Amino acid sequence: MTKQAFGKSHAKIILMGEHSVVYNQPAIALPIPKIELKIKINEIDAGQLLNSKYYIGPIQSVPNDLLGIKNLVNTILTKINKTDESFEMTIDSEIPSERGMGSSAATSIAIIRALYNYFDTNISKEELLKLSDVEETITHGNPSGLDSATTGADNPVWFIRNNTLEEINFNLNATLVIADSGIKGRTDIAINYVKQQLINDNKRTQKSINKIGNLVTKARQDIEKNNPEELGILMSENQKELKNLKISNSKIDELVEIANINGSLGTKLTGSGLGGCIIALARNDNEAESIANALTKAGALDTWIQPFK
Repeated sequence: MTKQAFGKSHAKIILMGEHSVVYNQPAIALPIPKIELKIKINEIDAGQLLNSKYYIGPIQSVPNDLLGIKNLVNTILTKINKTDESFEMTIDSEIPSERGMGSSAATSIAIIRALYNYFDTNISKEELLKLSDVEETITHGNPSGLDSATTGADNPVWFIRNNTLEEINFNLNATLVIADSGIKGRTDIAINYVKQQLINDNKRTQKSINKIGNLVTKARQDIEKNNPEELGILMSENQKELKNLKISNSKIDELVEIANINGSLGTKLTGSGLGGCIIALARNDNEAESIANALTKAGALDTWIQPFK
């Protein structure tokens, strides 16, 4: 029988704390297991091949935008002394790229799990996250570790840059709607834009950053105490501060308004902004379906529904 192994991960979204997290305020990120990424590794006679929607061919000949994957695979094979082994790696991802949903980190986590499974080698969670930074460093330059931790986690992650990264208790009876605006996010531009605002208008910008940090701290309590109504209010307040930071746009604003009109408890953009996705908090699956349908009619490229119970 041909040898075969698998590795899985999933999408993530930032529930609250975008941009302020860059300045050492807390953020909460959620794993989204409904949006999966799967890696399959098959034994072949010769070579090391990659099969993905972006590239099919030898791993050592990948284009520049996939160099992170090449480097990660080479690092793993060297680490476990399997550099001469032959295999084909197939990536099957439901996660849209450049939407703030952790696509590259999820790819890394699944590749590591698949290769270690294929070669019957154990790996600790700490080593898994450390290895994922190999790919993330090439793709994003200076990863915080939040994406990798969340795409490999079962519970929400509480994160303070260079300080704390821990899973938190999750006790929320609600449903999340995610909607893709159809506009690619630009993390580098958005982060630099906020940085420039801190230079040009420090008082206003710092006030928004501090306010978001306070909202995130309150949100953790509402998540742990099953208070979706209060959490929704905090999410909408967070969106107001993100608009103050000027990283929303007209399409995001339109989708936020549509979700709120159709029963969302609270709605905001998620990720770096200037595009990407919005998230809306619904009381239950039925209301989530209504919100998702309204967002689709309003021009959302795609929607996903993630129950919390």
